[in-house]
Amino acid sequence: MVMTMLAKSILFAGMAVPLSAQPPSEQTVSDQIAAHARAAQQAERRNDFHTAVSEYEHVVKLLAQNAEVQSNLGVALYFDHDLARSIAVFHRAITLNPKLFTPHLFSGLAWYRLSNPDSAVPELEKAVQINPSDAVARTWLGYAYVAQLRYDAAAKEFEAACRLAPDNADAWYALGQSYLQVGKDMTLQLLAAAPDGGRAQQLAGEQLQLRGDRQKALEVYQGALARRPDIPELRTLVTELGGTVSAEPGLASGKTAQEDALYRRAHDAEQKSRAAFERVMQLAPDSYRAHQIQADALDAAQRPEEAVQEYRTVLTLKPDLPGIHEVIGRNLVRDGKLPEALKEFNAEIEIQPRSASAHVNAGRVLLMMGDDEGAGKMLNSALKMDRPPLETYSLLGKLDLRRNDYRAAISVLTHYVSIVKDNSSAYYLLASAYRAVGEKAQMNSVLALYKQTSQDAQQRSLAQKELARLSGKSQVAEEAADLKDAVAISNNH
Repeated sequence: MVMTMLAKSILFAGMAVPLSAQPPSEQTVSDQIAAHARAAQQAERRNDFHTAVSEYEHVVKLLAQNAEVQSNLGVALYFDHDLARSIAVFHRAITLNPKLFTPHLFSGLAWYRLSNPDSAVPELEKAVQINPSDAVARTWLGYAYVAQLRYDAAAKEFEAACRLAPDNADAWYALGQSYLQVGKDMTLQLLAAAPDGGRAQQLAGEQLQLRGDRQKALEVYQGALARRPDIPELRTLVTELGGTVSAEPGLASGKTAQEDALYRRAHDAEQKSRAAFERVMQLAPDSYRAHQIQADALDAAQRPEEAVQEYRTVLTLKPDLPGIHEVIGRNLVRDGKLPEALKEFNAEIEIQPRSASAHVNAGRVLLMMGDDEGAGKMLNSALKMDRPPLETYSLLGKLDLRRNDYRAAISVLTHYVSIVKDNSSAYYLLASAYRAVGEKAQMNSVLALYKQTSQDAQQRSLAQKELARLSGKSQVAEEAADLKDAVAISNNH
C-alpha cells in the first residue's frame, strides 16, 4: 500500500499542452498524448497497472526522448511486476536525464526484488544523493545493505529514515535488527580475539541476566572479574547479584585494548537495538512488528513453542511478511517435526522465491527425511542465488556421501572447511569420504582436526557457549543431525 501511494505521488502528472498554441497536426499529437496520459492515470488510481503500462507505451512512442515519460512507464511496469523490463526502461530514463530521482529509486527497488543487492545499491545510493531527505530511499538502501551483510552501513540509513519518518515502525524495527546483527558480528570478533577473556564473560553474563538466569550470570561475572579485576562495573554487577568482591580492585594482565573495544561495540549495538525495538512497541504495540519482536525474544530465550505461537500471530496480521515461515520452520526442525517444517519452508519460498536460505533450509529437511533428489534440487538452486549460506556446501557434501559420489563430497567439504574451520561434523564427513576412496593419510589428517574441534567444543566455558548461541553460530540440532548421519555413513563404508 505504501509503495502504491508513492507511485501515485510521483507518476506522470499530465502533459498540459496549450492546444490553441499548436498547429492542427501538432494539436492532434498533443491530444493523443493527453488522452493516453489521462487513461494511464485513471488506470493507476484503480491499481490497474497493466492498463497503465499500455497507455504509457503510447505516450513513449510519441515522446521517446522525454526522460519523465520513460520513468513513468518504468514505474507502471514495476507495479505490474515486470521487473526486468522496468529496469531497462529506467536505464533509458537515466541516460536521458541522470539527475531524475524516480528511475534511480525504482530501478534499485526492482534489482532488490530480483535478489540482486549489488546492482540495487548503486541505484539507491544515487537516489539518496539526489534526494537525501527521502525516507523511502533511505529505508530501501538500508535493506539493500542488509542483503549485502553490511549492517553498519544499513544502520546509518535506517537511523536517517527514522529521523525523517519518526512514526515509521518498520524503519525502527529494521534499525533494531541491524544493530542486533552488528552486535553479533562484534561478539564473534570478541570470541576470536579473546574467547575466554573478561570482556567475553561480561558480555555473556549480561545476556544471561537479561534472560533472568541470575545464578549463571553471577557465576560468569565472577569469572570475568577474576580475569579483569580492573573493570569497575563488574564489581558492581557481582555485588548486585549477591556475590562478594575483594576490597581493592586489581590490575589487568595482558593486552586489553582490543578486547575492550570489541566489547564496547557489541554492548553499545545491543543497547541501540533494544532502544529501537522499544520504540516500535511504543509506536505500534499491537502491530505485526511488535508481535515479531516478542516472538524473536522468545526464540532467543529458547522457548520454541511460545515463539512459534507468537510468529503465527504475526502471520495472521501480515501473511506475506518475509522470514516468518522460515523461522517457524527452524523451530519445528529443532523439535523434530520435519514434515511440518518443510511446509513452512515451502511457504517461505512462495513469498521469497529467490531466498537462498529458504531453499537451503528446505534442502536440509528433505535430506533429513531421506529425499535425496528433492534435497539436491533445493541445495543446487540455492547455490545459484545471491550469497548462499555456507552450510549449503556441507549439506551437499553429505548428499554426495549418501550417493556414494565421494570425489564430489571431498570437493565441496574441502571448500567448506577451508572457510568454516571449527565444524567438527564437517570434518567427520570429509574423513568418511577419504576413507571411502582409500586415502588413509588424508583421512587421518582430517580425523585429527575432527577430534581437535570436538574437544574444543566440549571444553568451551559457559560464557563461550552463551556467546556462541547469542551470535547465531551455534546450530546444535542441525550439527547433531549432521554428525548422526556422518556416523551412519562411516559405519556403512
